[in-house]
Amino acid sequence: EEVTESDDEDNLSSVLHQRAKMPWRACGKYLSAAGILLLPLLVLSQLLKHTVMVAIDYCLACWTSDAISVKAELDPRNCSHCEDFNHSPYSKVFSILCCLGIVLCLVTSIAVEWTGLKVTKKLHSSLLNKIILAPMRFFETTPLGSILNRFSADCNTIDQHIPATLECLSRSTLLCVSALAVISYVTPMFLIALVPLAIMCYFIQKYFRVASRDLQQLDDSTQLPLLSHFSETVEGLTTIRAFRYEAKFRQKLLEYTDSNNIASLFLTAANRWLEEYIGACVVLIAAVTSITSCLYSKLSSGLVGLGLTYALMVSNYLNWMVRNLADMEIQLGAVKRINGLLKTEAENYEGLL
Repeated sequence: EEVTESDDEDNLSSVLHQRAKMPWRACGKYLSAAGILLLPLLVLSQLLKHTVMVAIDYCLACWTSDAISVKAELDPRNCSHCEDFNHSPYSKVFSILCCLGIVLCLVTSIAVEWTGLKVTKKLHSSLLNKIILAPMRFFETTPLGSILNRFSADCNTIDQHIPATLECLSRSTLLCVSALAVISYVTPMFLIALVPLAIMCYFIQKYFRVASRDLQQLDDSTQLPLLSHFSETVEGLTTIRAFRYEAKFRQKLLEYTDSNNIASLFLTAANRWLEEYIGACVVLIAAVTSITSCLYSKLSSGLVGLGLTYALMVSNYLNWMVRNLADMEIQLGAVKRINGLLKTEAENYEGLL
């Protein structure tokens, strides 16, 4: 009995370890199917887009700081000096950066959709060739529903969901990195607290991904009985009324609804907890360092506002980054399952002349 219990504990620990790991092989398979040209184009367009977005915010902060400093130096009683500040260079640079950002956003969206289309076509054609050339014992041992599910649900996930999740994940990750970089540039003292904060975020997201994935699956599993019971009740409403079972079916529907609401509330609470906890730490550290730098090193008000604005948005960026990472981990299961079928050996059959 002791040996059996120890084996069960080892199996449970190995299962938990596998659940906490990211399916990097499936991710590599998806990215390798994108090709040599599309992947660098996707990464480069994302980097350029977020660089331009940060440059737009920085230009606006410098514009505001210079305008405030010039007006503060002028005599407020003399209205003839109120128009001495030249807004033309700032407005031109700001307009050029905005136009460039719009173009890069369009290029990024096209690159993401193009990558998803190419990956889907390549995986689908490879899977179709493998299934057509598969030996007969493969069809005798593999359920037909499983094969159809690879071509329908899994291909649909790769075609529609993974590109959107990949774009959201890259956007939230780069926005989070750019926000931390801007805060560190405005207040260099923030770098002292950045290392322990990064370590804390790593361990939090490591355990949050497992909980979020399980809660998402629990939400999906409790939603299916609710929808099935509702459709069955509507279809058999005449029979239910004939036997006077309205109260029984209503009670069953309420039970299914409560089960689904419990899973949804726990998932929402977990997401909000992640956002508020990490965001509060970042905002507190950024606010203290910004105020300290403003008091002792005469930091401009525009840069202080820029740093605090990015600090307030870091919590949202981190929340979406971890949630998209959990969604990507679930969706890469479709690539993993298709990759498993791609390892099927073809029938050794040369045909007849």
